[in-house]
Amino acid sequence: MIPLDFLKAIASSQGVSETELEALSLALEGESILAIATKLDIRPEAVRKRLGEVYKKFRITGAGPGKLAKLQQILVSLYQKEQKQFNFDVSTEPASGETAIAQSRQDWSEAPDVSIFYGRSEDLTQLSHWIVEEHCRVVALLGTIGIGKTALSVKLAQQLQDNFDCVIWRSLRHTTPARDFIGNLLQFLSHQRKPFLPESLDERISLLLEHFKASRCLVILDNLETILRRGDFAGHYEEKYKGYGELLRRLGEEPHQSCLILTSTEKPREIALEEGENLPVRSWQLAGLKDDEAAEILKSKRLKDEPKWGNLIKLYRGNPLALKIVSTTIQEVFCGSVLQFLKQRPTLVLRDMRDLIQEEFERLSELEKEIANWLAIVGYPIFLTDLKTNIWIPISELKLFEALESLGRRSLIEKTSSGFTLPPVVMEFVKNQLVEEITAEILGLIRNVNKEKLALIKRYCLKIELENNKEPESENQTTIEKILENLRQVVRNQSSLQEQLKQILIKLQEDSDLEVGYAIDNLRNLIAKIKFDLA
Repeated sequence: MIPLDFLKAIASSQGVSETELEALSLALEGESILAIATKLDIRPEAVRKRLGEVYKKFRITGAGPGKLAKLQQILVSLYQKEQKQFNFDVSTEPASGETAIAQSRQDWSEAPDVSIFYGRSEDLTQLSHWIVEEHCRVVALLGTIGIGKTALSVKLAQQLQDNFDCVIWRSLRHTTPARDFIGNLLQFLSHQRKPFLPESLDERISLLLEHFKASRCLVILDNLETILRRGDFAGHYEEKYKGYGELLRRLGEEPHQSCLILTSTEKPREIALEEGENLPVRSWQLAGLKDDEAAEILKSKRLKDEPKWGNLIKLYRGNPLALKIVSTTIQEVFCGSVLQFLKQRPTLVLRDMRDLIQEEFERLSELEKEIANWLAIVGYPIFLTDLKTNIWIPISELKLFEALESLGRRSLIEKTSSGFTLPPVVMEFVKNQLVEEITAEILGLIRNVNKEKLALIKRYCLKIELENNKEPESENQTTIEKILENLRQVVRNQSSLQEQLKQILIKLQEDSDLEVGYAIDNLRNLIAKIKFDLA
């Protein structure tokens, strides 16, 4: 007789639902289809359907009552094995009837459906080689929001599952501290029984490592960035989640035959310190989809003007989520015409996309936000020396370098042969946010608000001219033009707006250069632009 707790544990690991388990339990007790239907108050066809789903999940094929007998044999064999070798004795080979289950004990938790998956064949090939052939112990999948890290982790785990004794997929979006999380993993690895769990985090990691040495386990941790600290450089943990850093460190340093895959928009410090081309810890920076791969998304959205698809893909850097969002807008607002969208493009950053970028931007340290603002104002790639020479940030070059490195670890900086810049969508988001805040400051002064409340217009130079006299690669408006456009929506008369800006300028000229910062130059440039437009 198989205990109900054990049956529930094994059924849960195979994704069997509660209703399916009800039918299975009665069938294992010898009840007929008709008797089960009567007890559960359902039709016999529903009973057969539920049992059929159970057989599929246990990978049992064939027809007739033999399937139930085969399943019962597997369950009994698994239970007997557990009783004999609970303490990690893996020397006994599984009986032939239980092989499929023993090698596919899985818990996919809230893993998303990836039945529709675009491209990534090269990523999958390289990552599979690292994990199967080179036996990497920790692999980090890194990339910006929407680039496809989660989908890739699920697809990769599905392809690799036959190489592992068990697969565990977990999201860290609403996780517990590391000590409790590891306890949950140990419970699963012990067939959901209540194993002996040491009190200390260190001892629990040691016990987990014993499992990882005894069996080949694949564990996927999704959304690791959600346990990292906001307002700091990339890779630092929230206080209550610091134990995850110790878990990553030990899984990377100590020998075992399992693999931990993590996804994150930020590279954890443990990965940065321990990774290497020939080391068991690696990181994989996920780029956007190739043009032909991304085109499949646009095709599925039935967009028109295929010759222009490449322009759209380049603008959004092949980001799958961004392309799905903008494709929906193009279909609904521009009747599917990519050409019309590119021609009339109101903004790169649509609402759903803005919410995602805002969530990531709020994680930045103040210094990172400041650098992002300067890069958005410049509008094209610049070198570190130019950034240090032409902008006013009262910090050391070392701090500036650390902040740029942190932005790089968040996938928010593009490094080109011409220097550092922001990806187009991020750049427009940052610029729009800065413009709105500066506009509010100026309107505040126009409404006689205390000039002491001016901050951003003092801190940032809105018109930067470097020695090489580059022009922005983007066709977007300059920061000055965007601010004026916003101001004109409130003060409709340009002559009146010009006069009010002059009055603000006169007030500011009473203060010292140190107090006003860039404010006077910015106002002069705004006034000059209005004068040019009126001419």
